[in-house]
Amino acid sequence: MFTRTRIRLTVLYIALFAIVLGVFSVVFYIGIGTALAPTFDLGPELTNEQAAEVAYQATLDQIRIALVVADLAVVVLVGGAAWILATRTLRPIGEAQARQRRFVADASHEMRTPLAAIRASAEGALAGPASEDELRNALGVVVDSADRLSRLTNDLLLLARADELPPDRRGAQVDMSVVVAETLVAFVGAHPDLPRARATLSPDLPVAADPDEIGRIVANLVDNAYRYGAPTVRPPRIATRLVDDHAVVEVGDDGPGIAAADLERIFEPFARLHAEADTPDGSGLGLAIARSLARRNGGTLTVTSHPGEGATFRLSLPLFR
Repeated sequence: MFTRTRIRLTVLYIALFAIVLGVFSVVFYIGIGTALAPTFDLGPELTNEQAAEVAYQATLDQIRIALVVADLAVVVLVGGAAWILATRTLRPIGEAQARQRRFVADASHEMRTPLAAIRASAEGALAGPASEDELRNALGVVVDSADRLSRLTNDLLLLARADELPPDRRGAQVDMSVVVAETLVAFVGAHPDLPRARATLSPDLPVAADPDEIGRIVANLVDNAYRYGAPTVRPPRIATRLVDDHAVVEVGDDGPGIAAADLERIFEPFARLHAEADTPDGSGLGLAIARSLARRNGGTLTVTSHPGEGATFRLSLPLFR
């Protein structure tokens, strides 16, 4: 599809330039013909007049040949330039389509597992006589798989909405440290068995943002730190502070770290750095959602890490003025 579009754009550019050059050539030809027309009187000697006419026609023929050669050369050059421009114009579209295909393939792969579990459990329950415990186990698998599908669908919808950047977006004034503290309290309530994170929160960090979306970013980062860090050895670190008129939230862990080549790839949807069996369960959308929400609220989300030294994620939003 892109090859045909590239060819059409190239032909269109060539046609436009050819038309312009054609008009230029006609005007140039008429002007030169008028300018070179003999206007002097040689008297009654016809031989001189004939000689002038022959010279005039020869000059016009040379001009015609020169114009044809010049036009062909320019058309070739313009064609090459048009091909390059068409290629550059379509490259972002091609990359976007490739990302979309990869996204759809990854989403389909993530949905396939719970759907397969639901079907297998249902077929097993319907295959023959089953005890009440077996039916309960089958229904439990169906419910768990449906919950996983629901979470995945909600994450996909949130990621799609987060990529829509509304113009002149400005959230309410909230204190970054308060949002982080509330998020940590909710996280501890949902995971009472995990060790408490080491939190250092600075007061008075007002930002203009959506508190629910900022809370979702912090929750994703904290969850990621517990999943991939070493919480039983050293719990994750959470800190808020003021840096150059920006409110900054840092979430660090003491996990295996991230290679330099993967520091940006981890923010892509469904990105998984390790495919081992002991890789924590998840959809691979958490960091992609977090970065999209950060941009949606006028901030940035970055990471610094070295293999074997853990990772530190940094959310930065401008202070409310």
